[in-house]
Amino acid sequence: MLREKILKESISDYGALFGEILPPETLHAESRDRRRRHFPMAVTFWAWASQLLEGNGSCARALTRVQQWCAQAGLPIPEFDTSSYCRARQRLSEQFLDFVEKRITSHTEARRDNRHLWKGHRLKAIDGTSVQLMDTPANQQEYPQPSTQKPGCGFPVIGIVGVLDLSLGRVDNHVPAPCNRHDSKGLQELCGLFKPRDIVIADRGFCSFELIAKLRRNQVESVMRLHQRREAKLDWQQGEKLDADSRLVVWRKPQRPDNVAPAEWELLPEAMPVRLVRMQGRGRDGKGRTLYIVTTLLDAIAYPTEEIAALYAERWKIEVKFRDIKTTMGMERLEVRSPAMARKTLRMVIIVYNLLKALQLNAIRGEDILIDELGFKATLDAIAEFRCGFAGLIRNPRLLVIKRRELEERIAERLILIRPRRTEPRVVKTRPKPYPFLTSPRHQYVEILHRSHYRKAA
Repeated sequence: MLREKILKESISDYGALFGEILPPETLHAESRDRRRRHFPMAVTFWAWASQLLEGNGSCARALTRVQQWCAQAGLPIPEFDTSSYCRARQRLSEQFLDFVEKRITSHTEARRDNRHLWKGHRLKAIDGTSVQLMDTPANQQEYPQPSTQKPGCGFPVIGIVGVLDLSLGRVDNHVPAPCNRHDSKGLQELCGLFKPRDIVIADRGFCSFELIAKLRRNQVESVMRLHQRREAKLDWQQGEKLDADSRLVVWRKPQRPDNVAPAEWELLPEAMPVRLVRMQGRGRDGKGRTLYIVTTLLDAIAYPTEEIAALYAERWKIEVKFRDIKTTMGMERLEVRSPAMARKTLRMVIIVYNLLKALQLNAIRGEDILIDELGFKATLDAIAEFRCGFAGLIRNPRLLVIKRRELEERIAERLILIRPRRTEPRVVKTRPKPYPFLTSPRHQYVEILHRSHYRKAA
């Protein structure tokens, strides 16, 4: 009887679609407000997820979807008042989101096998990015706009440092911060979350004695590009030669930075052996150049130089995943008025992204296909097409399983061509409309009408 009641209240077609990853019974048990009439936590979660899955849709659209779900299930239909739904999103507890994250993580970890490991190691890439917020006083105070923009002419920007599990495609952790804070401080907060035998792959902004030593103390290995200051005074003849493009050197403990506590600095070793690897690569200008990689994988026989160079090249995947989240999912800007909702929305974005990756892992189980070979946009398109077919199937398990397998087959067949040497310039091809920029606050700005008629050459 209780199960029938739970299934009747599980009105979301998305809840049925992702039911193997997040079973309705578990969400119902974790919900702390089961007696709410229209917006219990499970319904609010799936309505919010539908916004994110459909390109950052409006709250009005999500509320219309809840009304449709209630009508199909024969439940009381909520009034069209977005304020009630917005308050329900604010009530969505951190404990509920913690539970959802743990369920998704355990589901994806259960599908990790030897092909998802590199010589027995889990590969983790770390990098920083940022997204815009609505221009409100609260957002500006906590996440101010870039200093290069005039007051009243820009948008608050929240910086994010994220950790990507390269084999599963899952975002493990993230840290929000003001955009003017250096990304390496985010890694300092995340150091304790890595597990032994993880390999952290990062660009030169994270390469420092302190961070590498902290990771090594937790039995976490590092593969990073050498910081530009060390590269500027690098003497390749120093240290012990391991092969033509690999040398073993010893880094001495530098002077303590001002942002590191003395007690914490004392825990770091006085000296640390590292391995320098030289590789040929291309810069953003497309020209060939010599890159220097520093790693704590010291054994040149177990970890050949060419494999270390190929391993660092895997770092680019986190750039692609951030593009999936920000551009493909439409999260370049978060329409929220407060910093608290910005952080919660960012967390929901990561949860929904990981939910998609868990669905992709389901689709390729038993197949000789890597998750990077599946198109992210193609998966979103398949979900959009199949979503309506899951309405009402939550109480028909046989048809539900058949429908899920059909969806997973469509996802698994949408493969993309991997082009490892493809040039990825950071440029914009689409020209914006020829309007002038806002160079002063709106109440002070004087519009010169003829300026919009000027068109610059392409």
